[in-house]
Amino acid sequence: MFLEKDVDLVLLDMDGTLLDLHYDSHFWLEYVPEQYAFVHKQEKKQAQDYVYAQYEKVYGTLPFYCYDHWSSKLGLDIHHLQHQHKHKIQWREDSLWFLKKLKSLNKKIVILTNAHPSGIALKDKQTELLSYVDITISSHDIGQAKESEYFWDAVKKQLNSDLSRAIFIDDSEKILHSAQSAGVDYVVGINKPNSEKPAELMQSFSTICRFEEFFDSSFKV
Repeated sequence: MFLEKDVDLVLLDMDGTLLDLHYDSHFWLEYVPEQYAFVHKQEKKQAQDYVYAQYEKVYGTLPFYCYDHWSSKLGLDIHHLQHQHKHKIQWREDSLWFLKKLKSLNKKIVILTNAHPSGIALKDKQTELLSYVDITISSHDIGQAKESEYFWDAVKKQLNSDLSRAIFIDDSEKILHSAQSAGVDYVVGINKPNSEKPAELMQSFSTICRFEEFFDSSFKV
């Protein structure tokens, strides 16, 4: 199995890959617009349209993932609000099993995430996620989102690796393309990042729902 013999470095997205994206989808698509409507005394639909439009303007760039940007832009304390539905922060499928399996195989495990450090801290408090990995690198530490080639250049330098003999797993097809362009040998998508939504295949990459699929003899990257 390629993961056992051809991979030394395992690069993992956090939200939608290791953790259920349901929390983030609910928070940003439902709760934040609701709070904007309440604070600014607007109808829910009006607030939702405005908030979504602001998201669209910076989609795929670092501000899109930045709590400080949205706190300022929307007049909301995102750092505080994220705690209100923290019970929704959950592991995805067999993520914890997979991390333990990787440890048993002596693989180096690195989280590569666009998540704001404040969000990482909350999710770690809820799940103890960081105790199962070797390194966590946030785009906020680098100053560029994962969609950017500069992010990957910085990751190569920090890990002292050209990312050959590495696998990267993410639920974003655009980010998978960035990883592939950066020279990651194996690139795989998550087709069911949100437990509340059906699986969706990707056009350009092999996808999995559960990590145990890697250990199926029929799986191909």
